[in-house]
Amino acid sequence: MPKPKRSITRDSVFRTTEQAPTPAQGLGTPEAKTRQTAVWLTDDETDWIDTRLQEIKKAGWRGVTRSAFIRALVRAAKQHNVDVGGVTGEAELEQRLSLR
Repeated sequence: MPKPKRSITRDSVFRTTEQAPTPAQGLGTPEAKTRQTAVWLTDDETDWIDTRLQEIKKAGWRGVTRSAFIRALVRAAKQHNVDVGGVTGEAELEQRLSLR
């Protein structure tokens, strides 16, 4: 009578003796949901943003993006409770939003 063929079985290789804790993955705090929006800027405005981004990159934050920069500008503007009621144009809005 021939010998039975020996092979490795799943249980002999992947035997678990105890339940290992699963590592914590992902971000600690959930990020706010973002939406994509188009912002039309002049070449001068885009150049200004790109110059600021280059300064940030030279200082160490290599992964900075235009979006992150613009979001930071919006958050900074939100901290100043500016009355924009009755604004009749972009120049007046700029004047009201200007940091003093």
